Amino acid sequence: MGRRWLHDLLFADWGLKLLALTITLGLWFAVTGQRVPTTARLHDVRLSFILPADMEISNEPRDRVDVTLRGSKRVLDAIKLGDMSLSYDASSYRQGERVVRLSPNNITVQLPEGINPEGVVVERIEPGSIPLRLERRVERELAVEPKIEGKLPDGYELVGLESLPARVRVRGPESHVSALERAPTETILLDGRTESFTATQIAIDIQDRKIVALDTVVDVQVKIAEAQTTKRLGGVAARAADGSDSRLTIEVRGPRSVVETLRAADLSVVFDTAEDGTTRPRLLLPPNLEGRIELISTNP
Repeated sequence: MGRRWLHDLLFADWGLKLLALTITLGLWFAVTGQRVPTTARLHDVRLSFILPADMEISNEPRDRVDVTLRGSKRVLDAIKLGDMSLSYDASSYRQGERVVRLSPNNITVQLPEGINPEGVVVERIEPGSIPLRLERRVERELAVEPKIEGKLPDGYELVGLESLPARVRVRGPESHVSALERAPTETILLDGRTESFTATQIAIDIQDRKIVALDTVVDVQVKIAEAQTTKRLGGVAARAADGSDSRLTIEVRGPRSVVETLRAADLSVVFDTAEDGTTRPRLLLPPNLEGRIELISTNP
């Protein structure tokens, strides 16, 4: 009986037993292979700096590094580019030119949630040194410079730009803030405009990435008027300070569409006597033209 049992154990269904043994060995090698330490190199891993409270970086240091990691293959395979980042504590640094020496012992590793940091070792960081320039953080008020783009229709012109508020606060490294003269805005389009308008919530757009606008938006009043022109008119009625009447040649200025249609009969000039005894001409206009036409000169 014992020999028969042993014979059946060894030789009965030997094909199934061989298959089971193969599967078992395969699983064992797969599991142990995942646990064997290995290395992986990640490119362009994010690097940030912890700075003193009153300092900022004024140069453009690298913010990406290459990192060589060591750990189990299963863990390393789970770390994808973008999931991992490094930080360096520079909070004890003083103002000036510095060189940061990166090593596995002085950086902090941020890993994806669910990965045990004890199972991952940083073996190498490249480059191993990064120049860093620290400057005092300052704030300053700058005049706003509205930016415009586009072309007004023929016969119209831009006569003024006014920002509300006129000045904004900015912050950044001292040398960068000192070098900036004005705070430009994003572009305001003028195409097709024939009347004044107010552009609201226009963003402050400073190209220097080191400078932050603390007041981020402004309103801009854009003043548009019809193009001005001048015209000479002869035979315009005039009354002198003594009450005598005469005829003059005058030159006036105003919107083109209005000035070009003016006739001498539409206007008259009165000479007023000032407190110092001098006489000054005053242009009399129809009610619909008040404030739109300016007297430039009279002759005689």
